Amino acid sequence: MNITHKKLIAVIAISIASGTVFARTANTNTLQLAQAEESNYPILPSFTSTKTRAEVKAELQQAREKGLIAVTDSEYPKLPVVTSSKTRALVKTELEQSKASGEFKRLETEQYSG
Repeated sequence: MNITHKKLIAVIAISIASGTVFARTANTNTLQLAQAEESNYPILPSFTSTKTRAEVKAELQQAREKGLIAVTDSEYPKLPVVTSSKTRALVKTELEQSKASGEFKRLETEQYSG
């Protein structure tokens, strides 16, 4: 074991053995971390809401309607319906023209060249 590993192990051992407690005080609010043997989650001061449940639900509904709520994997946002102004035949024609002119190959090489 080299010296770097020994120093690292010593630092970890001292940190665990000391049961590190951090505290921050501001007026009456105190934020502490639980003892090392318990957990590393903060011990938060008690919280008293200034809004009713109905008010919170109404704000949540408004945020959903505005699209401000983060979406989970099982819920996707409703995307606007997009309609093309080109027909399928026109798109196929443009593709063939792009291939004939070499533009398609150039763009493909540019995109996948890394």
